[in-house]
Amino acid sequence: MTDPAERLRIARLRAGFTTGKEAAQSLGVAVSTYLGHENGSRGITAKQAELYARRFKVPEVWLLYGTGPAPGTDKTGDESAEVVDIVKHMRPERRAEALRILRVLAGNGDS
Repeated sequence: MTDPAERLRIARLRAGFTTGKEAAQSLGVAVSTYLGHENGSRGITAKQAELYARRFKVPEVWLLYGTGPAPGTDKTGDESAEVVDIVKHMRPERRAEALRILRVLAGNGDS
């Protein structure tokens, strides 16, 4: 998670919003504005970050700068949410390959 857009997407998913449109409507923010923040084409102001952080229950400083531990973790980033997000955006054939690799790495795959 290297940028605010990626952290915003992770925070949204952790907060239970399946889509950016759903989150924007809940926040009372224009869908195009929110999606621009989440895809990185628009910068997030401090005021907008405050709103997002409060609604998604994450630290504002983490959302904007990645400072401190990610929400729901002790000292590291939220790797499980990141893995889910990455896998979710893969093409189906790549997803199957990634899941096979993860199972092998976890020690419960079919080598």
